[in-house]
Amino acid sequence: MSLWSPRLIAHRGVPKRLPENTLVGFRQAVEEGADVLETDLWLTADGAIVCHHDRTLERVTDRAGAIPELLLAEVRQARVWRSDHGSFGVSDPIPTLAQLLAAVPASVGLALELKDPHFGAPEAARLLLAAIEDRVAAGTVMLLGFEEALLWAARRSDSRVWIAKIEEYGPQPRFAGNGIGTVPQAMAANPDYMAAARAQGLWVCPLDPEPEPRLDWYRQLGVDALLTDDVAVTRSALLSPSRPRTGSGLGP
Repeated sequence: MSLWSPRLIAHRGVPKRLPENTLVGFRQAVEEGADVLETDLWLTADGAIVCHHDRTLERVTDRAGAIPELLLAEVRQARVWRSDHGSFGVSDPIPTLAQLLAAVPASVGLALELKDPHFGAPEAARLLLAAIEDRVAAGTVMLLGFEEALLWAARRSDSRVWIAKIEEYGPQPRFAGNGIGTVPQAMAANPDYMAAARAQGLWVCPLDPEPEPRLDWYRQLGVDALLTDDVAVTRSALLSPSRPRTGSGLGP
């Protein structure tokens, strides 16, 4: 029997079936068995933290404008009605981080990608860490980002915060934090990728939101987590008799 037990990370909720980065999508992901919810963070002009992938609103909402230039009240007027997979006849406001924290059970992990470079500033970093303090203590939150310097700056006042670097290129994992996300091509280019990551104590998740065709390969590699745009589909594949799984949250 396989003992492989990857965490299932809901990428922006369930964007194959509901608008991305919305409370309706996040709640559905939890109902379908997600271990971790992944979302993206920006700061509004008046200092509120909101969950949205793009700097601007146009791609998935009915409004226009750049989040860092808008007040929270203006951002909240927008309705998210689609994802890259299409539209679904449902819309929901852009949630704040506080609303997400209130809506998600404490047992479900959060993976928060820092999109806004201002999170590296001391005041913004303090605001973020204060918001997630309880989850930091419980070990159920991780900060993600492409910029290594931003991650270290955001956690400068609390070394307990898990940080993970997103790295699209380079077949060699290199990061002094807790985890790394990389494209499958980089992992395939280096058969020793997982061994190198393990030697550094890194938690590994492929950047592959439709992982089902590659589950056997990921099982052989022993990755720690799987990203998915459709929690129900990926969970069903993982729960098949040949792929039993357990586990929750972000811990090792």
